[in-house]
Amino acid sequence: RAAERADGWLPQGDPRDRLPGQIARLRALREAAGVTEPIEIGAITEPLYVGEPGRPVGRRTLTGKPDAIAESLREYAAMGVDQIQVRFRSRSRTELTDQMAAFAADVAPHLNQ
Repeated sequence: RAAERADGWLPQGDPRDRLPGQIARLRALREAAGVTEPIEIGAITEPLYVGEPGRPVGRRTLTGKPDAIAESLREYAAMGVDQIQVRFRSRSRTELTDQMAAFAADVAPHLNQ
């Protein structure tokens, strides 16, 4: 339905490595249906932790230096993703707001490079 009727598509929880194939299929279905209007493609990223957490945060969590996280997140644009939704690993409200602040100050400025 998204291919034929929607102006946007946000897959839910699909691993990053599946996105290129899914996006190609979506575009092919739109073309076959004669849909010419643009579609906004989104993605929900892996969980993020800016810096080194010092505790297990899950194998799929992107961790590390801000520039490395930004470089990894820029790969979504190369796949055809127009916007990303980020989420953070945290155990408390304070840790969450600290992670959000670190992302805003140290990662986000590098996303459009």
